[in-house]
Amino acid sequence: MTVEELLAREAIRYTIQLYNQASDTADYGLHHQVFHPDGVFEVQGQGKYRGTDAIIAMLLPAAERRGAFAKGNFQRHNLTTTMIDLATPYTAKVVTYIIVVTELGIDHAGRYDDEFVRQGDRWLIMRRRATMEWARPDSRFVRWLGNAKPVETAGG
Repeated sequence: MTVEELLAREAIRYTIQLYNQASDTADYGLHHQVFHPDGVFEVQGQGKYRGTDAIIAMLLPAAERRGAFAKGNFQRHNLTTTMIDLATPYTAKVVTYIIVVTELGIDHAGRYDDEFVRQGDRWLIMRRRATMEWARPDSRFVRWLGNAKPVETAGG
């Protein structure tokens, strides 16, 4: 592995962590530093959103619907396994498994399937598919997804 590849991997991890920080602290403006301006965010049961402004416009009311701003509520996205495949010096495919903890305890688990592009010294999300694979019955995030249910997975 070259030094350039190591730097690319760390820059991708930084972007993934910045996304979670923005979501967990309700600082949705940070998503301008996470998604490519033409990026696509596909959320299970909610459709596809293109462009940072459209992504933020979807995320903020979703946070309100799931009670993210209610007193005593909190959320923390915990990243577990992240597999980064540097396809070219300017593109990467990334799979990250997540566990989300709220005031209720472990709320849900799932994965991000991402496509990253290099833009200057940053790596930005060009496409993200967020999939919930398991959720507790009283999950606030299931309320946000509406009729969408966690996907069936092997062994789950």
